[in-house]
Amino acid sequence: MGKVARRVFIGIPAGEELREQVLEFRKRHDWLRVRWIRPENLHLTIIPPWLSENPESVCAVLRYAALHFPAADVEFTTLSPGPDAAKPRLLWATGKASQFFSTLRDELYARIPLERTDERSFFLHLTIARVRLDEQDDIVRMKLLIPVEWSACLRTLSLYESILKPTGAEYRVLCEIPFTMENNNEP
Repeated sequence: MGKVARRVFIGIPAGEELREQVLEFRKRHDWLRVRWIRPENLHLTIIPPWLSENPESVCAVLRYAALHFPAADVEFTTLSPGPDAAKPRLLWATGKASQFFSTLRDELYARIPLERTDERSFFLHLTIARVRLDEQDDIVRMKLLIPVEWSACLRTLSLYESILKPTGAEYRVLCEIPFTMENNNEP
């Protein structure tokens, strides 16, 4: 009998300092009628979900990558609806992605037997809330484009299992590996 495939993705957990900045924003905007992402689920997706029969082998690749990449400085400058401004499903913070993210993603794709479906450059975003279908029009009318100044150092790389439920996806961390190299980048 073969192994059961699990829906997994690779991400970088938001970390404490970024979670605190998001929670502060949430307190000031609790009037927004959205489903806020639980703080422990905040992450940056590096490789989107796929079905894996061998998550342990993916964790081995993450251990290798964590040895060869430094912790990553990240800066978010704008909070807006996305990905489609006319029918937004999410509220997300965006910013300019450093080369780090594309290089890390390319290295992971090179080491994981996975068909790459997206060749676009890395899009830096942190989903902080989901927009309910019946609230999309209200969110569009608000023309939300909120400047933020969120910055953090992201220190770990994780493999998550995404368990789809009627109430939305639930995430379970299968492995979390700290980046071991020092970050020598200037902020």
